[in-house]
Amino acid sequence: MKNIVLTLAFTGFIFANELPEEFDRDLYNQGEKVFENKCMECHQKSMPIPLLMKNFIEENNQTLNLKAPTGNEISFRLKQQIGSRDDVEFHLMQTTAFVKDYIINPDKAKTICLEGVIRHFNTMPSMKGKINDTQIEEVSHFLYFLEGFNGVNEFYFDETKF
Repeated sequence: MKNIVLTLAFTGFIFANELPEEFDRDLYNQGEKVFENKCMECHQKSMPIPLLMKNFIEENNQTLNLKAPTGNEISFRLKQQIGSRDDVEFHLMQTTAFVKDYIINPDKAKTICLEGVIRHFNTMPSMKGKINDTQIEEVSHFLYFLEGFNGVNEFYFDETKF
């Protein structure tokens, strides 16, 4: 039993060290609070991607009746659709700029979500005057790291399996 505990602790340490140096736990936690306070009226934090795809593609959003894409869908799409993941620091800047623009000036023409998903939603209302630049940076950091980085949160899904 002791060996199992040590193995799990060591494995957790390895995964934690695989996070990019740009990951900031405090900034992530602040961003999660912003998401919970400003975004969760419409956006759920996370759901398994296969469940979401089934809901949207096969069930016409009738099972989950979501109002907006989930945080982990946004996270996954940010990393897939905006810029290049070759340089995480620069990629974070690119995704933050996109999130800021979209939050203040939402437009379905700029969406990063799949057509089969976004067709179920109205264009989100502008958050201009309801969120400040610091909060946008915090929520962007949270969204970037919400999906696809093992050791960040309990919502980890292996993006290579999608």
